[in-house]
Amino acid sequence: MTAALTASGLGVRTGDDRTLVHGVDVTLEPGERLGIIGESGSGKSLTALAMLGLLAYPLTPFGSARIATPEGEVEVVGTPSRRLDRVRGRTISAVFQEPLASLDPLMRVGKQLAWPLAKHRGLAGDALRRGVLDALADVQLPDPERIARSFIHEISGGQRQRVAIALALAAGPSILIADEPTTALDVTVQAGILDLLQREVTERGMTLLFISHDLPVVSRIADRVLVMRDGRQVELGDTAQLLRSPQHEYTAQLVGASRALDDFLPAKGTR
Repeated sequence: MTAALTASGLGVRTGDDRTLVHGVDVTLEPGERLGIIGESGSGKSLTALAMLGLLAYPLTPFGSARIATPEGEVEVVGTPSRRLDRVRGRTISAVFQEPLASLDPLMRVGKQLAWPLAKHRGLAGDALRRGVLDALADVQLPDPERIARSFIHEISGGQRQRVAIALALAAGPSILIADEPTTALDVTVQAGILDLLQREVTERGMTLLFISHDLPVVSRIADRVLVMRDGRQVELGDTAQLLRSPQHEYTAQLVGASRALDDFLPAKGTR
């Protein structure tokens, strides 16, 4: 079976040749869920952007990131952005932390969703309109017709993130990268977004790369966990095994901090 996504020595350099990510080695099998965890500045998001071919100048990737597509593997590093545009959305897609930064404030929601449906699935006319409304309904947005007519400043933060998820899933990709998708949301909304992501990934049989600084969230979602610190991969392993017996000192600190936090939280059913 061909791996869905393979990173080999994948790293990121700056224009003055400083290394920010020192080389990540990981393979995601089809349908697997991998969590990447680490503190702010550990290189999690840069690694994801390198996998997507979305690093902004003067950052440049090195090493290899290969994505399995229906036409064969595509090497991201060194491939022109125009060619990767045929892969992004159709095979691999992403949901980022702040939907206000990833959605167009000058375009109605329905028009934003129509673009990938037309480009990657060839929908037009009534089929395209139904596709937009179905995409909004799939992410459990109330009144899809109203949402489709809205600009993003006219809907709530939780609704915007659901729109961002609908946009990421519209073309039916097999791989989803979710980069801190609930961090910018109110705590009362976070659980619903996580449940939605889990349901969609499961029902669609997708491969998931989930990035977070929150170990309990990652442990709930991921089959395996990759731990990063200071731009380096420090541990990779089965989620349950890593939580039971972390091998790296930093991983042990993360697990210990998570358990210590539990001591301060009320038990379920109490106030």
